Amino acid sequence: MRIMSGMLARMGSLVTILFMWLAIAPAALSADRTLEISGPVDADQVGAYIDYLIDDAHAFTLADVTGDKAVNFRPIETRVADFGYTRSMVWLRLRLSNRTERVRNWRLYFHENFKQIFHVSAVDETGNAERLLAQEIDSPFSTRAIAFPEVVVPLETPPGETVTVFVRFWTEGSTNLPLSIETVESFTEIASQKSAKNFVFYGMMLVLIAIALLAMMVLRQAIFPAYIAYAASTLLYIMHSDGVAFQYLWPDYPLFNNVASVATGSAYVVFGSIYARVFLSTSKLHPLIDKLLLGIIAGTVLLVLSAFVIDISIVKKYLILVALFAVSVFTLAGLVAARTRFREVRFYVLAWLGAAASAAMMTSRHWFGIEISQEFQYDSMRAVMVIDAMLMGMAIIDRYNQLRRRHQKALQSSLDHAQRNLDLANRLRDLEARYDLAIQNSARRDRQFQNAVHDLRQPLHALRLAVHGAISDEPDKDASYGDINDSFDYLENLVTDHLDQTATCEPGAPGEGDEVGDMSLNDILRSVHEMFVPDAEAKGLSLAYVPTSTTSQVEPLAVMRIVSNLVSNAIKYTAEGRVLIGVRKAGDGVSIQVHDSGPGITRDAFFQACRRSVRLATEQNGAAGHGLGLDIVSELCARCGYGLRVLDRRSTGTGIAVDIPGRSLCEIPSATCPSQKRPPELSPTDH
Repeated sequence: MRIMSGMLARMGSLVTILFMWLAIAPAALSADRTLEISGPVDADQVGAYIDYLIDDAHAFTLADVTGDKAVNFRPIETRVADFGYTRSMVWLRLRLSNRTERVRNWRLYFHENFKQIFHVSAVDETGNAERLLAQEIDSPFSTRAIAFPEVVVPLETPPGETVTVFVRFWTEGSTNLPLSIETVESFTEIASQKSAKNFVFYGMMLVLIAIALLAMMVLRQAIFPAYIAYAASTLLYIMHSDGVAFQYLWPDYPLFNNVASVATGSAYVVFGSIYARVFLSTSKLHPLIDKLLLGIIAGTVLLVLSAFVIDISIVKKYLILVALFAVSVFTLAGLVAARTRFREVRFYVLAWLGAAASAAMMTSRHWFGIEISQEFQYDSMRAVMVIDAMLMGMAIIDRYNQLRRRHQKALQSSLDHAQRNLDLANRLRDLEARYDLAIQNSARRDRQFQNAVHDLRQPLHALRLAVHGAISDEPDKDASYGDINDSFDYLENLVTDHLDQTATCEPGAPGEGDEVGDMSLNDILRSVHEMFVPDAEAKGLSLAYVPTSTTSQVEPLAVMRIVSNLVSNAIKYTAEGRVLIGVRKAGDGVSIQVHDSGPGITRDAFFQACRRSVRLATEQNGAAGHGLGLDIVSELCARCGYGLRVLDRRSTGTGIAVDIPGRSLCEIPSATCPSQKRPPELSPTDH
């Protein structure tokens, strides 16, 4: 029993001690929240010693937070001070103890470039306060104690002393405020590294932009200004995030610096959308995505304009979501395009995948409170943006190469197509030439058939009369058989000649140049005279032939056709009187003449009648005809080198002469060969 009582007593004592310890622990912990410093301390370690106080009414003063409000401070609940987006004033408190043996100049390094209101004060153990930094909404960059893109405040502490640092700030953006303690030496090293890092990043971006500008001036393609605007907005956004923009670009415009993140961030979204539209040709190839990109542009502009009527901190917060959505759409658009033209958009897709990762990181930090080091975030953004810009540039080069290859391929295809068209055109032209040749041959054959019918009509008529006379009741007229035989010879040769002309077009084919029989000029004219006597007698005309002893080397069939057509026309157009056939000596040659007592014809009318199917003066006598006689005569004369003229100085009637020069054997090529052109029309000046 005594043992049991002793154990219970001891347990009671332990419980009492435990409760007493729990009662005094907060006070002990509170009294122990002093950061002892002897060298640099990173932001994570410093964050463990920071307390905060929220001033919703913006009413607390330094005296308040060091007096009766001091008990309201609480340790921060995040790795570093971060209270999201709030309109309240934020107070931070940090106790620092210098554990070195000499006076030290520390650097309170706030890893943030700008807060609209930013006050830093130091209170020593005796309660004396010193204002280390006092920046208001309209304070220019020059009011900072140390000229550095991010806020750096100098702090001097004697050895062994404790100083309480109070930070009072308000912002329309993120309240994230990492704080590290640096020595002069460590800060100098950090500043050098950051300057070198920025120099590399900004230099690379500027080089890429300069190359794009040069390419734009040389190639004059819309993709380059779109890329330049996108890269420039990216560069400005990073410079603003780094604080370099406020230090060097607009140091005297803190009010603009307050909204610079909205301006540069929205520019990044808008110009990124434009670049995506131009690069992917969404208006032509992906109309649905193009509408989505246009919607992003319009939505971003409306969100920026809404800053005039709503709290800008809300605009800044939602702009982060818009940027994430926009980058996701840019990436999705690239993936859609990659299904059909991967080689053209591969670098584009890689670039936006990196940008999407960076945008997702920023969204996670600002919207979901995921603790990501701001330094890491900005470094990743710089790396992503540089790689992104380089990949975008490579995407443009790759796209240009692909388009150039496609252009060359299209050009080659166009050349091949043009060559095929040229071949087809040549074949068509050749076919048309052959067609024209066929038409000419057909027309020439038609002409020959017309000539043949015309030449055969009168001799056949005369032969018919002669044959009828030979088989009539007067068979004793033996002389008529000679005329009949001559007519048969003429007709047979004439028919053979026309058939040969239409049957072949080969060199050496029979034609009017072939000799037919061995007839003298006198025999030829006598045969023509005998052939047309019946027609003349039927019209009551006298057809006379004056025999000649003149000899000349002629082609009998051609001369017979010429004289036959002249005599036929003379009989046809002479109403009364006579028709005379004769020959005159003309230098080395002869002139065959046919005279009539008809109405006569002028020189101009004669040469007009020499055209095919032209008939003159038919209304005066009603003579039937086809207008082919003189055309045939003029063509034969032209081929054989004979002259054809109408005789002047006649009071009545018409006289036509055919002049046959000496040694005028007719050398006629194949009569209707397509390669032979028809002789030019005769004109009065030719005679």
